[in-house]
Amino acid sequence: MSGLGALLSYPNILDVATYGVSSLLIYSGVVGAYIDPLGWVRGFGLPTATAEQAVLFPCATGRNLGAGCFVLAMTFLRERKLLGIFLLCWGFGAGIADSKVLYDHPQGQGVGKHMLSFTICMTLSALLISSPQ
Repeated sequence: MSGLGALLSYPNILDVATYGVSSLLIYSGVVGAYIDPLGWVRGFGLPTATAEQAVLFPCATGRNLGAGCFVLAMTFLRERKLLGIFLLCWGFGAGIADSKVLYDHPQGQGVGKHMLSFTICMTLSALLISSPQ
């Protein structure tokens, strides 16, 4: 296989996708927990949130930080099947829970954005689970 062909191989594309997922999770964890929790909770889908209401939001983004570190480690170790199982569980746990929070909140917005993330997690998890090691 040529150099370009090897780079564009199916497992390498999955690795790039999971490096992207880990980067986004780590970024959201750092910004949402440490830099701008109020801004992040508003971007999450609660535009009318106040600082008092956002006080627990670092818990949600802190979970992203931990998940992002796990995804990064498993991608680096090429543990694709394990990573796929994790993203399957993560997608259901975080994706559905986040969507429910926004759906139940009177001023909640962005349920579609969270459902898109859920769909991406489910698709990526299926591809990872079925990929060659």
